[in-house]
Amino acid sequence: MARATRVASVLIATGVAATAVPSVAVAAPQKAAPSTAQQASATSGHHWKLLAEPPSDVSAAAHYWKTMSIKGQKQKKGNWCGPAAAASALTYQTDVKVTSSTQSYLANKMGTNKIGFTSPIAMGREMTNYINKAWHKKGTKYKAYRSIKNANLWNGVRGAYFYGNGPVVITVYSKKSWYPKAPKLEAHYVVIYGFDDTTRWDQSTYLIWDPAHGKRQLKATQWQKIAYAGQFVVAWEGVF
Repeated sequence: MARATRVASVLIATGVAATAVPSVAVAAPQKAAPSTAQQASATSGHHWKLLAEPPSDVSAAAHYWKTMSIKGQKQKKGNWCGPAAAASALTYQTDVKVTSSTQSYLANKMGTNKIGFTSPIAMGREMTNYINKAWHKKGTKYKAYRSIKNANLWNGVRGAYFYGNGPVVITVYSKKSWYPKAPKLEAHYVVIYGFDDTTRWDQSTYLIWDPAHGKRQLKATQWQKIAYAGQFVVAWEGVF
């Protein structure tokens, strides 16, 4: 935890070049402050939850929810939000086998175990390798994007849904999102697996899988307010 915070503070102080990528810190194990808009039914007692429907407290009649069916994994270690988010997103892909051991595999491949946190570039690379190995193909599938604005994220998520590319993984500040007691520079990975298909991005809401908690919601207008330094998003190539 201390190592991740130190790296993040250096990045913010020095100003990273456009081609550089800050290493993303760890997940927040703290209990989130209760919020009607943010709280949804949490998965308990196991690591798997089928996400084919919006949260139970959502009124379908008032919204036009578009969802991508995934099996959300709870993170098995405090700093495994990256591997858990990646594994959850990978369950969307056809003929890609994801098991309870996938988190551990990805944590090793992405360097999470070695350096204590997950880089978005490493995540995109290893998600690509995982898919290519399963499909016996080559070429970039997932990659890291930076400086993604609110409207761009909404367009990208909608495109990922309509073209069947799969979920989008975003990086947020733990403290600014759902974990007010988290360290100031701690970062967290969550997965966008659905959205409210309105005519305007500033009226939409994302359906979130949080590896440290379960189902959540996030207003599309809130992304830039809680986005981690660099506004990094890991998504299918060509989405942004």
